[in-house]
Amino acid sequence: MSSTAYQDEVIILKVKDWQTADKYAVCFSRAHGKIPFLAYGARYARTTGGRLIQPFALLDMQLYSGKRLDSMKSCELIAMPQQMDIKQMAYASVIAEVTEALTEAHEPQEDIYELLVGAVQILSRNNPRLVALSAICKLLVLTGFAPVYDACVNCAEAAEGDAFFSVVQGGLICEACHGGEELPFSSGAQKLLQELIALDFNDPQPFTVRGGDLMQLEQILYRFIVYQIDKPLKSLSFLAQLGL
Repeated sequence: MSSTAYQDEVIILKVKDWQTADKYAVCFSRAHGKIPFLAYGARYARTTGGRLIQPFALLDMQLYSGKRLDSMKSCELIAMPQQMDIKQMAYASVIAEVTEALTEAHEPQEDIYELLVGAVQILSRNNPRLVALSAICKLLVLTGFAPVYDACVNCAEAAEGDAFFSVVQGGLICEACHGGEELPFSSGAQKLLQELIALDFNDPQPFTVRGGDLMQLEQILYRFIVYQIDKPLKSLSFLAQLGL
């Protein structure tokens, strides 16, 4: 039976060499969701795939569906990402890895595609640390993993002031229900979470961020994601190596 061909706009999330001449890649597409695929011959720089299948490139791609993996038939460039420094690339890699971890293959979600395109576009013009954390907050919402932050997950009391966060229960724990093992979740970190979810990548407005709130929210969200996916995020190790 012949494979079915289809076409879509995609953003490349991950690329690695495959055997002697090919590349294995993961992209997120506008109409087909996450697509792991093989690009035959793409390890050769003279080929179209070799030139264009790069992290965060926007491509118009034709693919063949396969039993285990789809394969690329052809691709045309829509846009290459603006040149990133190593810090920007590191935070872009966090966005890509979290996206790959939280989504299932071939489950269409155009909002995630638009989010990824928007995040990559503003990484080079804005604080990449905040852009990455905002993108991750939005991804958690879009994938159904959003943490509860407006009320205690134990007693349902509305959040008021400083509180705690349970990675296991996936949300805020009030002072009265605090058992000693939860992470601190200050009112400032709660507000920052709301601001990052609401941040418009098409027209980002400035807002004040306290360093302590940012570090606290990063710890909460990254530990929560690692708990949900049950494996470490390699991109966080790279951030640590860079001292970020």
